[in-house]
Amino acid sequence: MTLNRTVLIAAAALFAANLTSSTTWAVELYTVTDLGTLGGNYSYAYGINANGQVVGDSGTASGKHAFLYSSSTMMDLNSLITPSSGWMLEAATSINDLGQIVGQGYINGQYHAYLLTPVPEPTALSLLALGGLALARRRAQFGERDRIVDRF
Repeated sequence: MTLNRTVLIAAAALFAANLTSSTTWAVELYTVTDLGTLGGNYSYAYGINANGQVVGDSGTASGKHAFLYSSSTMMDLNSLITPSSGWMLEAATSINDLGQIVGQGYINGQYHAYLLTPVPEPTALSLLALGGLALARRRAQFGERDRIVDRF
């Protein structure tokens, strides 16, 4: 079932308050979000994860491209991979909660399935490395203090 849509429910009901005929109720179960396009005149969504990230394909000026919709922005997946990879990602069909995406595209003129796995940003890796260095330095300082205290 696709998320983010308004569903109309038709229900037959008999009410004690003089309603004796079939009644159609409109019950809003979802809201609709227009994901937009990559510049073409269509887009199709095929998968969504628990983080609300959506994948699919969209028309562009140069054909069909795979997209990732995240944080209210539609991104062409081809702009998120190395241009020299040789891939042209045409459709993204599923995304898991780790952000891994599967779909189909072209490489060296042949149509193949692909798996995209997010690469941590260099900033995040730098912060992790700095945190590790700070922890090691702190341990070294406390270790030296403990050795001095042990001598007395």
